[in-house]
Parts: sequence; C-alpha cells; structure tokens
Amino acid sequence: MKIILAIYIILVSNVFALNLSEKITVSGISSGGFFAHQFHIANSNLVEGAAIFAAGPYYCAKGSVALATNTCMKGNGAWGSAYQSYVFASGLAMMGLIDPTTNLKDDKVYIFSGQNDKTVVSSVSEELRDLYAFFGVKNLEYEGTLAAGHTYPTENKGVECELSEVPYIGNCNYNGALKSLSALYPEKKQRRFTFKGKTVEVDQAKHFTAFDVGAFTPLLQDKAYLYIPSRCKGDRKCDLHVAFHGCKQTVDHIGMSYINDTGIKEAADKLDVVVLFPQAKKSVIPGRNPHGCWDWWGHSGANYHLKDGQQMRIIKAVVLDILQKP
Repeated sequence: MKIILAIYIILVSNVFALNLSEKITVSGISSGGFFAHQFHIANSNLVEGAAIFAAGPYYCAKGSVALATNTCMKGNGAWGSAYQSYVFASGLAMMGLIDPTTNLKDDKVYIFSGQNDKTVVSSVSEELRDLYAFFGVKNLEYEGTLAAGHTYPTENKGVECELSEVPYIGNCNYNGALKSLSALYPEKKQRRFTFKGKTVEVDQAKHFTAFDVGAFTPLLQDKAYLYIPSRCKGDRKCDLHVAFHGCKQTVDHIGMSYINDTGIKEAADKLDVVVLFPQAKKSVIPGRNPHGCWDWWGHSGANYHLKDGQQMRIIKAVVLDILQKP
C-alpha cells in the first residue's frame, strides 16, 4: 500500500514538472471574454496576449448590473466607452492598482464577434478593438464577418452557428480555437501530426483565503482543469494559455463540453500550448450570479477589476502555481 501511495505521489508531482514560458496568454467568451480581457489589462506584466470572443472593454459595467446588461451587452450608449476605459485604466496603472498599460503595445490580440450575436452586439466588440488600439496594440486581429450567434465557433461541433443557446458552442465551419491561438503565437508552426495529451485536475480552492468564505465566497469551483499536450511533458519548452468559459458553461452546466468540444485542446496540441481551464460557480442566492459567470460587473466586490480583486487574485495564484513562480 505504501509503495502504491508513493508511486501516486510521484505521478501527481510529475504532472506539474513542466517547462513553461514565464508569460501567458488568455482567452474567453462572453463573461469569460470580459474577464480574460480584464485579467489581461490588470496583469500585463504576466499576460502577453488575449483572444476575446463576444465581449467589451475594461470596466465597461462600472460595478453596475444595469450597465453590464444594457450598455456593455446590448450596446446602448456604448459608443465612446473605449476611450473612457483607456483613460480610467491609465489612471489605475499610475496608482499601481493594475500593471503598467505601456506593457500592452507589444501584445497580440484577437477579437471575435458574430454578426448574429444579439447577446453581446458587435458594436461592443468594436469598442474593445478600439480600446486596444488606444493602447497602441499593433498585432490586433478582428474577425466580425461570420453569421454566428453568441457562440464559440468551431469547425464541426455544437449547435447551428447562428444560434445563441446552450452550450454556446457553434458549428460554424470555422476553427476559432486554432485561429485565435495561432494569432497569439504567430511564430509557432502548426504540427500536422499530434497525439492526445492529458487533462488533470488543478486545485483552485487551496488559493482561497480566510476572507473567501461564507457570504464572501469567490464563486469558484474547488477544481480547475489543466490540459497538457503529449509534447509538453518533461523538458520541452511550452507556453501556458488560460481559457475562461462563459456563463452557463461551467462543468455544473454543460459538463466538460467547453474543455472537450471547443477545439481548444486540439489547437493546443498543434502549437505546444498547455491550457488551464478555470471554473466559476453559480451562486445559491439567485440574484448574485445564478449562471456561473465570471465577475466583470462586481458580484465579488467593488475591486473586481483590479489586481487584488477576489477572482483575479485567486486565478493569478493558480497560474503562478502552475508556472512554479512565487
């Protein structure tokens, strides 16, 4: 029994014996898109690229559910929000509440908006594009030509492309995962032949503090998931990408579909990228966060958009743990 336990411990520890680049990239759709962008802006010392599907500019909601659902999703009054976000984020950076926004100019950004998306309309995504332009981002790709709904576009998985319904994964004859990851890692050649990697659990809960309990729960699952391509085990240098699901896309809502059916794992195999799939959690209290969305409007606290925001802090700790950085 002791021998079996020892072998198990060695195997578990070796899962994280990865040779990863110091900087990461992020992606996400809908609330995960807003959060991935938010994480990018606040942690630009760590993040060097972002792929954003169906989302808008930093601090668009200003801590208000009404603004989130109206201006930041329906686009009512959204014009000019890019410049407002630019000024606001620049001020936060000067105060040290987020990383210097001057880091962003050399980053790589991919933005996707479906023409039939009525949940987060294209004018909102265009403001996001303009915000990155204000920050001087040159490596910026915007895809807005597909007749897609509010969905993560794939080659052949999910519902009909123009629909906006669970699991919010669409059969669009478009490989959104590979297109976006290739935009974030343009120097990498896509491998024609790959072998399936391994998905392992990662402990999110160990990064909760004494303040992350009871009414102050961060609404995160205890576990996240890490996909490790077969070529990334051992000494081979790989990159780390963090992929945030959208609302109603947690493991409680759609099982492992966001992880298995978006094409992200297959794209990771082709580009030697390890992928972290963090997991949010729906609230018991109906009005707080019933759909397991990431916090881009303030349900976890007024500092949700800053480096020390509750979900931001915990996800960064998970990332640094995987990178084996203090």
